[in-house]
Amino acid sequence: MLALLSLPDLRRRAALFGWMLVAALPVAYIAVVVIAASRNIVFWDEFDTALDLIIRMNAGAGSDEILGRLVALNNEHRMVTSRLLFAASYWLTGTVNFAFVGAIGNLFMVATCVILVLAVRGTERRVRLGVVLAFLMFQLEHFENFIWSGASIDHFQVVTLAVGAIVALARGSGGGVALAGALALTATFTLAHGSLVWPVGAALLAHQRRWRQLGAWIAAGTVALLLFLWGFKFNPGHNISALTWESVGAMLRYWLALLGAPLTLGHAGFAPLPGVLLLGSLGVLAARGALAREPIAMFVALYVLGALALVAFGRAEIAGAEINSRYMVLGALAWALLLFMLLERLTPPDRPYLALAGALPALAALALTANVKFSPQVEGFVEVRDRAATRFTQYGEDGRGIAPLHPRPGHAEVLLRIAAERGLYTLPVLSRRAEFPEPATNLSLERHIDELIVNDHAVTVGGWAMRLGHVSRRGQVHLVLRSPQSTLFFSTITLQRPDVATAHQQPDWRLAGFRAVITRERLPAEDFEVGVLIKDGDRVEYAMTPNRLLLAAGSEARAERGAGQ
Repeated sequence: MLALLSLPDLRRRAALFGWMLVAALPVAYIAVVVIAASRNIVFWDEFDTALDLIIRMNAGAGSDEILGRLVALNNEHRMVTSRLLFAASYWLTGTVNFAFVGAIGNLFMVATCVILVLAVRGTERRVRLGVVLAFLMFQLEHFENFIWSGASIDHFQVVTLAVGAIVALARGSGGGVALAGALALTATFTLAHGSLVWPVGAALLAHQRRWRQLGAWIAAGTVALLLFLWGFKFNPGHNISALTWESVGAMLRYWLALLGAPLTLGHAGFAPLPGVLLLGSLGVLAARGALAREPIAMFVALYVLGALALVAFGRAEIAGAEINSRYMVLGALAWALLLFMLLERLTPPDRPYLALAGALPALAALALTANVKFSPQVEGFVEVRDRAATRFTQYGEDGRGIAPLHPRPGHAEVLLRIAAERGLYTLPVLSRRAEFPEPATNLSLERHIDELIVNDHAVTVGGWAMRLGHVSRRGQVHLVLRSPQSTLFFSTITLQRPDVATAHQQPDWRLAGFRAVITRERLPAEDFEVGVLIKDGDRVEYAMTPNRLLLAAGSEARAERGAGQ
């Protein structure tokens, strides 16, 4: 088959394959990060939006109560679609899995990019847009959405719905308008800024002089917005004050900062400058016919401008020097579409990837810098969530560590107890049994146990361990419990230990910390020596410590620290 292709065709196919690989790199990196961070742990908002909802459904709540919970306001949003997803999980499986929900949320980001790429015509154009979207959308500026289902399921979903509505509307058919209306209605009841699809869609129809469809669109939008505003109230904690010149100025500055934040890596101080650049560039393109030439890209960008203006209205007075990761997906999408439209103007017909190749170093540098900057925040979020879950397992109550599972005291305990009793949800086991048939002994492993606790709920062992001359990585350290009768291995959660890295002058040991929390019923009544095991690729080594866990029947269970510990 290849022999029948001409040399130009072979080059074209090779270039296409090469650019597809380039686009796959940032997507694959984010997939690895997401999978490593994924846990079925209910955290903060998810207690109310998901766990409390399925508990009430299981308790036999009537249709009126369920409907009321689905459409209830939460910080100026009606998050009907995400709550329906949680409800669907319960109807289909009898429980809810937050790791699975997070995967669905991330797939919405993939769906957004696929919709946009398929909406443009021509293979080379699709490649150019796909590469730009891959590097601007799949990087850790958006870490909060990528690794927390409580954010991704709303903030990625609303973008997908809005983009899908605009693409369907641009098709020009009656069926496209009907589909766009359904997606716009869903977006409106996903997050408040989803409602901006209606005025943007009206502008698109007016620009294309589709007057009959415009009338139907305005009527449908009016009904949808009236339903959204029925019983609407502002959250008093958001400090949305009366409009004054000063407050309007603050909102304008914050709006420009939201627009420019993807280029300043979330820092709000300098972000208004690229925000002005984004606005000016879109204005120039619009004046030069981009609304007719690239209607989907332009009107999606206009939706982003309006959506972030609404976000600025609600968040300007409580925003700080950094912009929340969850909001930057919108600005990044606008920049991706702007760059795509600029590439279309700069690309010579006979060299379809020349301009893209020129932009690639800047795209790669921005994505790499963002990944480096926000990687510690990923680690921090994962650690806070995991620490909260292990402390709950350790003590049977929330709030005993550096952060709670839920900010309201006692709330997590009540919901988790009810959910467990009814078989709806339990916190996952974070320290799982592992098998290492023939681990090698290595007494040169650096290790220290600084947390050794036995109580009625669980056994807790924490500290740090690493191999000399090697980088500490997440998930490497395992706990070893050895008695005359048995040798047990357990996985641990990884903890950041910058203090250890600094003390040993080894920056690569930042992730050397670990903690294992094992409920008492999972351990036999035996007296154990405590050790650590490190799995680094195919190399598996362990070393014991002087510490002991005395759990044998007939005596009081306790921990016994060895000399020097």
